[in-house]
Amino acid sequence: MVSFRSVRSLAFIAAAFYLSAENWNSIAIADETRTWSDTSGRFKLQATLIEVKGSDVYLKRTDGKTVKVPLQRLSEIDRQFLTELENPFEMVDEVPAEGQPTSPVANRSRPPRRSTGSSGWDHPPVNEWDNIKTVGVGFNNQSWNYTPPKSNRLPFEPKQAMLPKKNNFFEGMRRVEINPLAASAVAGYTWTFSTPTHQSRVSLIDLKTGRSVNSGLVTGNMSPLAVLNDGQTILMQGTGSDRDEYETGDQLQLWTIDGLEVTRSQSWIPFPDEKKSFGKTTNANVRQAIPIQDNRVLILADSGHLACFDIRTLRASWHMRLPSHHAITLTTDRKQLFVYQDHQLLHLDPSSGTVRGQLTLTEKPRLGWTKIRLNESGDRMMITFVNQLRVIDLSNGETVDDYETAGNSPLSPRGLGYPAEGFALLDNHLLVHIPSRIRVCDYKDAAVICCEGGTEFIGLLTDKGGLLVPTSMPHPKAEAVLKQAMDDPSVFLIYPGVEVSLDVSGVPEQYHASVKDNLEESIKRAGYLLKPSAAIEIKASVSGPEQEAISYIARGSYVANKFTSNVTIHANGKEVWTRSSSNIPGVLMTKRGQSIQERIDELGQGPNLSYFKSITLPNLMQKPSESPQGNLQNTLMVSKFTMQGLVDN
Repeated sequence: MVSFRSVRSLAFIAAAFYLSAENWNSIAIADETRTWSDTSGRFKLQATLIEVKGSDVYLKRTDGKTVKVPLQRLSEIDRQFLTELENPFEMVDEVPAEGQPTSPVANRSRPPRRSTGSSGWDHPPVNEWDNIKTVGVGFNNQSWNYTPPKSNRLPFEPKQAMLPKKNNFFEGMRRVEINPLAASAVAGYTWTFSTPTHQSRVSLIDLKTGRSVNSGLVTGNMSPLAVLNDGQTILMQGTGSDRDEYETGDQLQLWTIDGLEVTRSQSWIPFPDEKKSFGKTTNANVRQAIPIQDNRVLILADSGHLACFDIRTLRASWHMRLPSHHAITLTTDRKQLFVYQDHQLLHLDPSSGTVRGQLTLTEKPRLGWTKIRLNESGDRMMITFVNQLRVIDLSNGETVDDYETAGNSPLSPRGLGYPAEGFALLDNHLLVHIPSRIRVCDYKDAAVICCEGGTEFIGLLTDKGGLLVPTSMPHPKAEAVLKQAMDDPSVFLIYPGVEVSLDVSGVPEQYHASVKDNLEESIKRAGYLLKPSAAIEIKASVSGPEQEAISYIARGSYVANKFTSNVTIHANGKEVWTRSSSNIPGVLMTKRGQSIQERIDELGQGPNLSYFKSITLPNLMQKPSESPQGNLQNTLMVSKFTMQGLVDN
């Protein structure tokens, strides 16, 4: 049996040649009749070779009929016979000039060209991290003072783009990446199953016009990370494994498209020898790449190493090492960077790495599968942690809304979108209205959904064609269904007029009266009816004090007596809603002439009782699903993306 390696090498040999310009239609190679067989040896025929065209061999049988056989299906002896014949092919270093004949299959069969020049991609430098600016936490003179951009929406109206159909049943759309600075997008496709060599291709889209440029197939297993700011160069990442001889996740390349052909740079490993795996030192894989101004790209590794590179020279200008739970995002103009690490949010200048501010979340959730996204105004941030989502006000770091699912299943492991104020797109398919906790719509059958600047881009790929469609969520039908549901009290567990009882037994006795009075005011404001025997319970508790080390940027570390004020809602013996606050805020305001330690000591004298008066209880809350599947069930509607548009159910 022919080995995979030999099939690959022979297929590559056949693909590496152009037919002669003078005689490309048909080239007679040999006129002898011989026995040809396939790789299994079961099928044989007597035939004369007519020609080799692309990846196919044409044979004339003794009865005069012509048959076509894929080159890789021929036996090793037959392929060896072809390679030993006098070579009738002409090597071509450049694309023939306009007007000269070319092979109709040349663009698909030639190997991708490699770029040449004096850039860093030809001779990648070694970045000595000890000699490069290191960004740390708490070493800047700026306290938190974030000013949102005028708008965080896309600065142009994106157009729909037609994309090519599948090359094969097994080909899939791997990824879509948007560059708002270049008004461009890239879609990447890969086909690795039922093919002798893995194949990848890309579509480059001008979002202002909807025009797409689509490459031919390239031997490789790669996926796009970003379109650079020139709108023409694509930063690609290997997605193969160590065993299949293709580029792996630690390797990057630059691709450009000329006609159908792809020109590729040399491979570059930005983070060599950074991880320990099974006792061995390995390279870190790249997780994310975001172009910013001046030919710079922020690249984040799965090791938590974040660095700003000049994409031409591959030299880093600054870097920082993040702990295990981290995430990054930028404003649409790419001028403001946010880094979330553990329970801290950093605000940085992406070009210089200068820390502009730091705040600590007032409550510390269990970390895992962390993602962060900005809203279309740039003044709020959505953060996910395992099975919990929070929306925070970026002016002070306070939680303004949240959403949580029962159990420990991750809420949004594969993707997170902030499509409109009050809505979250979980796992790239489930639209949730956060204020009411209603699971509005399950969006299905998109190959890819990605969100940028308040616009959702839907990637579709079928055997009849493909599309990249900019859209808004929720779509009009989902908005109508949500309004209808909100007018129907039977949908909700919590709603204005619902009867609730109050339990303050979890509060120290000296605070009972104050907490009870404050919470009763919040209950009245929410429109609930207070009744001692009601099945729905609102419970208050206070824990602490606990001594905890806290820090404020450029102000040092301090020890504080921390109290936590907590409010939960219980129904049928289960906790369905919770909110808590500390007496020590994320952004500290001192009085005139007062030191930070004096202010912390003052706050540490007791819990934040005013929180029970200021808390916003939910106006609406959908009845929890009885299904163990959690957020995948109990949506108001299902909408399917098709080439003809959305189909609602």
